[in-house]
Amino acid sequence: MRKNLSKSLLVAALMLVLVLSVSGVSFAEYPERDVRVIIPWSVGGMTDVLTRPITNWLEDYYGESFVVENKPGGGGVVGSMLIENAKNDGYTIGTTSMSTVSAKYVSPMYPEMENVELVAQVITIPATVTVNADSPWQTIEEYIEYAKNNPKEIKNSNSGTGASAHIYAAVFEQEAGIELNHIPYPGYAEAITALVGGHVDSTNIPLPDVAPQVEAGNLRMLAIAADQRHPDFPDVPTLKEKGIDLSIGNYSGFVAPKGTPKERIAVLEDGIKKAMEDPEIENFLIEAGFQPIYKNAEEFQETVDAAEARLDYLVNDLGVEFIDD
Repeated sequence: MRKNLSKSLLVAALMLVLVLSVSGVSFAEYPERDVRVIIPWSVGGMTDVLTRPITNWLEDYYGESFVVENKPGGGGVVGSMLIENAKNDGYTIGTTSMSTVSAKYVSPMYPEMENVELVAQVITIPATVTVNADSPWQTIEEYIEYAKNNPKEIKNSNSGTGASAHIYAAVFEQEAGIELNHIPYPGYAEAITALVGGHVDSTNIPLPDVAPQVEAGNLRMLAIAADQRHPDFPDVPTLKEKGIDLSIGNYSGFVAPKGTPKERIAVLEDGIKKAMEDPEIENFLIEAGFQPIYKNAEEFQETVDAAEARLDYLVNDLGVEFIDD
């Protein structure tokens, strides 16, 4: 009887191994080989700069290589679609930003966020309300009061009609109950130069791009559109502190192809969380002008949903036509 029982257990165990092998399930520790990390933008760009120190940290932590591959093209479309179409075994992951969400408004072919699994958000790049250092507005309250009393009088520079800074300004107008005079320029640099030169009155360009001129004393940052103050500018309030429920700007985080096993997503999520708790990573990102803000997959989904809702509102309700900047 005992012999037959042992034989039955052995057969059952062998059948279980066979089933697991056929189904592709493996209990090997993950990761056990190189992980490919696709960045849909160029070397030296925002996402590239912030991703590499994190992937380097993950290499040390897991003892496996995280091989970064830059796949620029189409404003992030090319690389994002490569991520979507990669094998969903956890050995190809990638990065995403608000450009991935807005791509459908500027490109005939575009990625879809429902085709990836969110892993973790790692930074936000808040939009700002920035004026010339010689501006009469010392506070965000003064700026908004003037704008309400003088609709469309404040000249606000952006990086092109329908481009990111224009998007930030349009949402800011909506939330603050004001109307601005939008002045488009070819890009962030030209829009900031115009503000420094006094040709316009304000801009909503994100913090990293205006920070050098703020630190040089040429510009004054009145507020940032973030959930919390930036460590490098502790005296600059958030719009939320001033009663304007707005947190907007760019963001970046990690994603994986749809269907990547949840267990492997959890492993990556845990590693990225630990990386973001490292003071060296945090300081590097802050000094680069980013705002470190770790969010797990569920919290990251809220960020993406909010971005999609705002962009949809701008297109369908306000009639804004986006361009790729």
